[in-house]
Amino acid sequence: MVQVAVALTLTSFALYAAMMGFFTWAAYRRRRGLPVAAETGPRVTIFKPLAGCDDDLEDNLESFARLEYPSFEVLLGIARRNDPALEVACRFLARHPALDARVVFTDPHAAVNPKVAQLIGLEREATGEVYVISDSNVRVRPTYLWSMVNELADGKAGIVTSLFSGTGEQSLGAALENLQICASTAPGIASMDVATGRAFTVGKSLAVRRRDLQRLGGFAPVGGVLAEDHLLGRRFQEAGFETRLSMEVVENRNVRCSIARTFERHTRWAKMRRSLFPIAFCVEPVLTPIGVASVALLLSPTRVMLALFACVTLAQMAWASLAVRLLRGRFVWWYAPLEIVRSYVALGCWGCACLSRRISWRGHLFWLLRGTAIVPVDPPSDQPPSRERLPA
Repeated sequence: MVQVAVALTLTSFALYAAMMGFFTWAAYRRRRGLPVAAETGPRVTIFKPLAGCDDDLEDNLESFARLEYPSFEVLLGIARRNDPALEVACRFLARHPALDARVVFTDPHAAVNPKVAQLIGLEREATGEVYVISDSNVRVRPTYLWSMVNELADGKAGIVTSLFSGTGEQSLGAALENLQICASTAPGIASMDVATGRAFTVGKSLAVRRRDLQRLGGFAPVGGVLAEDHLLGRRFQEAGFETRLSMEVVENRNVRCSIARTFERHTRWAKMRRSLFPIAFCVEPVLTPIGVASVALLLSPTRVMLALFACVTLAQMAWASLAVRLLRGRFVWWYAPLEIVRSYVALGCWGCACLSRRISWRGHLFWLLRGTAIVPVDPPSDQPPSRERLPA
């Protein structure tokens, strides 16, 4: 039993070390590929679908008023006139009357996916040659648009997504959320790009050319799924385009969310991964050496396993701290011990994702089906749709 426990722990750590090694290499390589500004560039339309007042929404919007780019517009999407984000958007516009920006009221019934419904409405108003989609909780640097446009310049890339970090924590829940992004999500995205040459598209920040998107039918074909970003990227790949990862890191602001909110959000994302990649989802826990070593220690409570558990824990804490340093530019000392808590919380989210297909998102309840197809929950029914209703 000792040999099996040791082998499982070492295998887990080897896979984790490979992922973090790829990420570290990609992060250092980023320093040689900073975005280059030019006098001219294609006109860009920035899509900002707003729904409620996300953490630091006002300051997040302010970062888009400081962009250094020759020609762009900002479209602020609002689906309902009583949305509190409307007041924030209007204050932003009042502070920047010279900025080419405006509020666009969108039809919430244009698609099952509420975000895609907004994107469909925003596209009708867009005038740019390049579309940049940026979530409301994203904060960017002045060179943000150049980092996206430069990736599209050679014509081979069809869709570009940004690497992102979690920042701004003022609560334990927000700290866990940001550490999960910095120590797991971002390294996973970057390592996949290095290992496969195909970026995993994330709708938090992505860019496409207008003509290419229109040729693929616009946003409507992905309006019935939760992972519209991933499915959009796959459509571009099937059309012969490359997917690219911009290594200029954008900030995903999480400031005051609760532990329960963090757990719910990451459980939803885990359910999405289960729907998209069921086999890969099954082996996800292996990429958390602290969790694997904990189970191995329970199965084989020996001095050898205790020493191995301590070594693995210290190594994972150190690598998590390095990941935060590479993404945020500074160490956060208390993130090292918090990595232990984050590991167990992440495993808890994974376990909960195995038990249910029901999700709550943007104020709506859905059943999450195969391929992340979403079906609104019928209030009188507490049972998921029958398999006959699953999409092919």
